[in-house]
Amino acid sequence: MTLLTLLCSWSFKRNMLAYGWRLICVCSLLCCLNLPVYAQVILSAEQDSPAVRNFAQQLAQALPQHAIHYMPRSQLETHTSFAEDTQLILLGPKLLDWRLQLTQSAPPTLIMQVSRVQAHKRFSNRQPEHLTFLWSDPPLDRQIALLKAMLPGVKHIGVLYGDHSEFLLKEIEQALQAEQLILHKYYWPNSYDARSLANLLNQTDALLGVDDARIYNPTTIKSILLSSYARKQSLIGPTAAFIKAGSLASTYTDQDNWINTLQKLLQTPVNTWPASLYPDGFKVIVNQQVARSLGIQKSRPSELTEQLQQNRPEP
Repeated sequence: MTLLTLLCSWSFKRNMLAYGWRLICVCSLLCCLNLPVYAQVILSAEQDSPAVRNFAQQLAQALPQHAIHYMPRSQLETHTSFAEDTQLILLGPKLLDWRLQLTQSAPPTLIMQVSRVQAHKRFSNRQPEHLTFLWSDPPLDRQIALLKAMLPGVKHIGVLYGDHSEFLLKEIEQALQAEQLILHKYYWPNSYDARSLANLLNQTDALLGVDDARIYNPTTIKSILLSSYARKQSLIGPTAAFIKAGSLASTYTDQDNWINTLQKLLQTPVNTWPASLYPDGFKVIVNQQVARSLGIQKSRPSELTEQLQQNRPEP
């Protein structure tokens, strides 16, 4: 082999090696450009508990590409500013109050375990643009659909409301009218009024509960249920938390459905987040003892859940 051949061979190999490295760098750059950049997500709750920490862990496992961290409330509330890529998930009304005190709009925040009544009490219809609410109370139209599925013969529906839940009445009335049901409403005073409640129940076939803690709470729920069941009337709702106390049934969202909802949101740009939403997935819980005592035939939660899911309107 001549010297010229050796030189040409080395030059060719060197050029091919350089070309190969350039190709690798370009491909690496293109791959990096195609990878989405996810934010740091901080989850905190009003009350620390193993259940909350497990929820944060389950969410982190569902979104391994995100940096999801649980931060106790006491630690979170020492912060007045956050890194630019931070997103918050806050559980409970007290953390909502803390978030509303922050002067800057960032970071974008998902609010959970807060009902519509609790939110309306704080800012009426002037919701901050940088907050997205995942409502804790079940949607009213879904509760009405459950009522109609379990109690197909009812016509007159009673609703107790207060100062902070009055804004829901128009929505309730429209949803009831869509199902050919008639609303009978009663303003709840500061204290339990057995006579006025009895007058309402004399006009109704069933009660639809709204998630207003001033009306439905551990102090009042027993009296409301005794009055309604004395007239063979059922209470739907206001939430799954009242089923054990004696409410007939309610729809609810379990942990898997909450995590699925958060997955979808956290994988979309924050500027596309809605002001509020209810999770698409839900289940039904029924107090079987109450259902039997009232002679209600259709009381299997799985069948009711399937029926409501099939009959709900398309978004």
